[in-house]
Amino acid sequence: MLCRKLFVIPFHFRNAYSTLINTHSYSQNLFSHFASTKFNMSAADITRMFKRNRSLQRLQTLDKVEQFVDMLNRYGCSQVQIAKIMMTQPSIISTSAERILEPKIKLLEDFGFQGETLVKLLASNPYILSVSLKNDLLPKMEFLKNLFQSQEFLIKSLLRAPSIFSYNLEKTLKPSVVFWERWGFQGTDLFQLLRFRPAILQRSSLTPAQAELIREIGVDKGSKLFKYIVGAVATSRMETLMAKIENLKLCGLSAEETWQVCRAGPQVFNYSKVKVRETMNFVVKDMELPANYIVKHSWLLQLNLEKIMRPRFLVWQTIKSMNGPSVSLLSVLVMPEARFVRNIVRGHPESTTLWTIYENAISKASNHTKSSIQC
Repeated sequence: MLCRKLFVIPFHFRNAYSTLINTHSYSQNLFSHFASTKFNMSAADITRMFKRNRSLQRLQTLDKVEQFVDMLNRYGCSQVQIAKIMMTQPSIISTSAERILEPKIKLLEDFGFQGETLVKLLASNPYILSVSLKNDLLPKMEFLKNLFQSQEFLIKSLLRAPSIFSYNLEKTLKPSVVFWERWGFQGTDLFQLLRFRPAILQRSSLTPAQAELIREIGVDKGSKLFKYIVGAVATSRMETLMAKIENLKLCGLSAEETWQVCRAGPQVFNYSKVKVRETMNFVVKDMELPANYIVKHSWLLQLNLEKIMRPRFLVWQTIKSMNGPSVSLLSVLVMPEARFVRNIVRGHPESTTLWTIYENAISKASNHTKSSIQC
């Protein structure tokens, strides 16, 4: 009895021992050798692939694997892209390339994905190759083609949001379209929403917080502005949206003034919270304008701070200090680049000085490190 106990391996050691055995068997596996030598995959990567497709451990020949790789090579995939596809969807590696996988690729070609766009799509979401051709991929592609109205926009949208292929047609995509149609997005409006925000197809509801935010902004339902705001709120994280709104309030805007900015320039929802904070900081601290100035001129938030606002403000400020001909700061900021250089910089008696200031400011823009200054 005593001898028998001596050979009992404690549970935690048993797991470790099992892992060692499995890792050793993986290293001796035919596919393991192929993946590590041809694609420089690590033992950890191969182990994860084995866990998701155990048949790879039992391969007696690499015929199907090599056919899989040759097929992707033939369509233009690089070694790095093929490795990514294999690691993301190991379940398809030992599948018949000619009989099961290639018909799916040819279907994508029929819908307009050719050459580089096809490769980008496969590399960004290899899940496409794992779904059923007749029961999933074909009906989904037909549905999306009708939805996007144009092959060009279909291709651009799916490349922008390839995760759409992961959505269930009956449970996600169709209910999502019905939901947005109820919100007033029909016909051309729905098409425009999907064109710029294809990822919205994953949503068929709004959270209470999102609905409350839309209500607080206070835009008439059914208007173009309302639809824009709904689309922006629905496809953004509430934490990010609220951070942008708080940035405006921290700079001195009241709640109502903040909503006025959102109504006048809803593009603010598309900007990063850092951009909103730094632009507001520049308007208040550097330009020495009151915070509510942004209410009537919300378009200032759209300007590139480092390449437009700061360089032009420095030039305008210098001209003002010279007691030269007065020119509106707003006019300076909205001018096309060529006109600004010709009329404001080159057209001034001190053009050499102004050009040096402007050129130095532009050159610093590329090396600018965003600050964390709060208003």
